Amino acid sequence: MKLTKLLKNVCAKKIVGKIDDITIVSLCHNACDVKKGSLFFCLTGKMFDGHNFAEKAKQNGAVCLICEKVLETDLPQIVVESSRKAMSIIASNFYHNPQNKLKLIGITGTNGKTTTAHYVASVLNDAGLKTGIIGTLGAYFDGKNFNSTLTTPDPISLQRIFYEMEKCGAEFVVMEVSAHAIFWDKIFGLKFEVGALSNITEDHLDFFENMERYSKTKMDFLKNDYCKNLVINADDEYGKKLVLQNAKCVSYGLFNPCDVFAFNYVFSSNGTEYYLNMFDEIEKIQTTQIGKFNLYNQLCAITILKVLGVNTKDIVSGIKNLKEVCGRLNKIDLGERKTAIVDFAHTPDGLKNVLEAVREMTNKKIVCVFGCGGNRDAKKRPIMGEIAGTYANFSIITSDNPRFENPQKIISEIEEGMKKVTSNYLCINSREEAIRCGLSMLNKDDVLVVCGKGAENYIEQNGVKTYYSDFETILSLNRVLKGEKV
Repeated sequence: MKLTKLLKNVCAKKIVGKIDDITIVSLCHNACDVKKGSLFFCLTGKMFDGHNFAEKAKQNGAVCLICEKVLETDLPQIVVESSRKAMSIIASNFYHNPQNKLKLIGITGTNGKTTTAHYVASVLNDAGLKTGIIGTLGAYFDGKNFNSTLTTPDPISLQRIFYEMEKCGAEFVVMEVSAHAIFWDKIFGLKFEVGALSNITEDHLDFFENMERYSKTKMDFLKNDYCKNLVINADDEYGKKLVLQNAKCVSYGLFNPCDVFAFNYVFSSNGTEYYLNMFDEIEKIQTTQIGKFNLYNQLCAITILKVLGVNTKDIVSGIKNLKEVCGRLNKIDLGERKTAIVDFAHTPDGLKNVLEAVREMTNKKIVCVFGCGGNRDAKKRPIMGEIAGTYANFSIITSDNPRFENPQKIISEIEEGMKKVTSNYLCINSREEAIRCGLSMLNKDDVLVVCGKGAENYIEQNGVKTYYSDFETILSLNRVLKGEKV
């Protein structure tokens, strides 16, 4: 595509060199991915500056640069205020603006994004509305997997996914919108039919430094022109303020006045039963999903669907037919009336929600195996230790993607919170050994809760990802403990 066409709606501060005859064959922001005919974006980050890789991009075949300052190179340069915002616009132009042919639903929040997004997509597809999904578990439409590794892909990948989904017949796309994606302008220029907030609790403070900056970033998605309609959790501290400030919000919850809410809800090991009030329409709902936090996820999904105009019959039918989301409160029958739960919970609020939900399943022993990731928010480690020590009968602190940190140091920081409230815990660095120990402690009606990884299929340490699965480990070790052949 001609570069001049790609630059539509891009505000250039300065153009260096001749660009009229340049044809672009690919877009890149990593110099290693550049090939002959590439347009290279010089992005700045907290740990790097893409302007320093302009020469390497040239050597690999780049024919033009998008940059924020004039560089000493003979390559043509388009100097802009923000290379990231320019990348969003140019990527959209490169793929013929596919998002304009789709209805986008964006869900942000600390916890619940993945589950809620899958609930919305499931009901829309059941209702015959062809829907794709982009998030932590990947990008999917109609059984096809579109290559994606980040919760919210970079604009080049995102627009490619939109393009491919639209060509395959998608009408709607449900997206998880991460705080990092908002901060780095990954969604700049997109228009969402609905933007939703699940909740805001502590996470990513290694990057955002404090809750004020973190919450403001989340709220930026909901306060500016990104969203045509807003769906907000009225029971969330930050959501409640937004509902009071913004007349276009449609709210959901359990305790504060809102448009969509549940009442007479009953939780059990078999699921949740409740009465649903949608703008004064009353429906009885019974699902196999357990826990109060999953009820919140369902209410968020229901409200989004209602705002989209999906009829009540399809909403109720779709919610009743919901299935487990991979890595989110997944139950494993261990036999002998023992159960394991695998969940992605990796924040204080997420861990608390899971353990509270499991307590509704059993009045017997809960054994919790969990850790915290390395090179991430260290402040939450003792908090999560204290939570596990409070809500589980016994805890085993273990390793979870230590990355470039010492695993034992992470475990010790979690232990600082744990020992404030209990002495019923062990520290076992090997995640497999920790799970084996947890399984061996179970009696009838006891539950082993393994948190932090969910559907992740690797352990990352010192820059190397080694294949690993909590699901496979639990099933294999359980067979060994039962004396079965593996």
